[in-house]
Amino acid sequence: MLANEPKSLANQTGASAIIILICLGMAALILLAAFKLYPVYFDHWAIMSVADSFETEAGLEEMNEREVDKRFKLRLQTNNVRDFDYDDAVLVEMEDGLLSISIDYEKRVNLYSNIDAVVVFKEERLFNY
Repeated sequence: MLANEPKSLANQTGASAIIILICLGMAALILLAAFKLYPVYFDHWAIMSVADSFETEAGLEEMNEREVDKRFKLRLQTNNVRDFDYDDAVLVEMEDGLLSISIDYEKRVNLYSNIDAVVVFKEERLFNY
């Protein structure tokens, strides 16, 4: 048999055990990250749904910023968003018939030992009233 000649099909048996273990390890890391990061994104979805709920709020023109803050915090509590620093993350402004809700925060999630994932959220919603 020559050195450049291809091996016969009988000698080619497929992926080795090491390659299969590496693929399983990479899949496990991806699943671990997904399971750890899902609650962060779910909470962000809940926060943004609370912010979006002010678009259809009745009587918004009679409210001030303090009342909007109070209702926002209450709705977060109702939606079970607990690990969220409202005072540092949310800015509510009302002027000239426009309600502006700015949400800016980050979450740090420990993935494994000393490996963390940082997720940054910056959103702004504008509503006419």
